[in-house]
Amino acid sequence: MLILSRRPGEVVHLHTSDGIIKIQLYDCNDRVARLGFAAPQSVTIMRAEIDDTEVNAENAISEISLAKPQRKTIFSLLRELFTRGSTGLH
Repeated sequence: MLILSRRPGEVVHLHTSDGIIKIQLYDCNDRVARLGFAAPQSVTIMRAEIDDTEVNAENAISEISLAKPQRKTIFSLLRELFTRGSTGLH
């Protein structure tokens, strides 16, 4: 798993076969991180709680394996990037 620290205004690029997805940290406090997304139209961005393809978000994170390539949704990729306070802001 890749864990990054980002300050407000900093951007993360995800390179996909559909193009580059840009994720910007707009604001962060103890409880919430505000993210902005810029992605090609062919990429669907959904919150996990409304994404029918992810039945259990906790299991999706724990089953990620670098040895086995698998298709990931943008939200599961973001969850990997921004879990457990990885933004560096406390």
